[in-house]
Amino acid sequence: MGKSKAAWVLVTVILCGCLAAFGQPRLVVQKSNNFRVGDVIGPDVFVVDQNLEQRSLLSLIQPEAKVVALVMFGGAALKTSEHHRGPLWCEDSFDDLAVERALVAQFGQPSVQFLAVAVPPVYNPAAYGYADKAFLGYAETAPEFLDATREFVKATEAQIKSSLLPFSRVFYDPRYRLAGKLKTGEGGESPAERYPWEGKLRWPEDPRNYGLPIIWLLSPKGEILEAPFFGNEWDSDPPHVQYEFRDVKAAIEKHLPQE
Repeated sequence: MGKSKAAWVLVTVILCGCLAAFGQPRLVVQKSNNFRVGDVIGPDVFVVDQNLEQRSLLSLIQPEAKVVALVMFGGAALKTSEHHRGPLWCEDSFDDLAVERALVAQFGQPSVQFLAVAVPPVYNPAAYGYADKAFLGYAETAPEFLDATREFVKATEAQIKSSLLPFSRVFYDPRYRLAGKLKTGEGGESPAERYPWEGKLRWPEDPRNYGLPIIWLLSPKGEILEAPFFGNEWDSDPPHVQYEFRDVKAAIEKHLPQE
C-alpha cells in the first residue's frame, strides 16, 4: 500500500504539472503592439488637416513646446436625437470638454501645446447624419469617403468658430487610424492603404468600442510620457470618472522644466 500510494501521488503531481502547462496560456496576458510609456511615435504617423492634406503628427509639434497634450475626441455630428447632449456625436467627448477647456485656460504658455484630433463616427456614421459606411466602406479616393470627410471637417470647424471647442486648430483622423479597432480585411481600403502604426495609440486596457476621449502626453520628440487619460463615461449611473482636470494638470506640470 505504501508503494502504491507513493506511485499514485507521483502520477497525480505529474498530471497536475502537465495540465498546468497546457492551461498556462489562458493566464498569460497577450503582448500588445500598442504604444507604451517610453515609446516614441514615428514620423510616419499622420493625420489630415482641414484641407485633407496628410500631416505627420510629429511635424505638428511646435518648436517651443515642452509637453504636448494629444487630445483625441469625437467630432461634430450632422444630426442627433432629441435627447443627445451637444453637437458632437460622442457625448463623452462633449462632456469632457470641461476638462480640456480648463487645461487650455491653465496652460496658456507656449511650453504646453494642445494637439487636438477629431474622429468621425466611423463604426456607425448613419446614426449621426453621415452616409452609411462612409468612412470605412470605401477607398480613400472614393467620392463617398471624400464627401463624408469634408462634411465632417466643415461641421467640426464650425464648432471651433462657435468657441464650443477650446482649441485654436483641430486636425482629423477620418479612418480612425490612430486608435481605432479596425481589423484586417474590414473597410473599403486596399492593403496598400494600411499602415503598421494603426491602432497603436489605443491603450490596451481600454475595452470601449471607440475609446474616446483620450489624452496622451508626449515629449517634443514624440515620446510617450505617461499612460493616457481615458475611460471617462459620463453617461453611466453614477458617472464613471477616471480622471479630472487636476489629474492631467499635475501630470503636465511634472514634465515641465522647473524654473
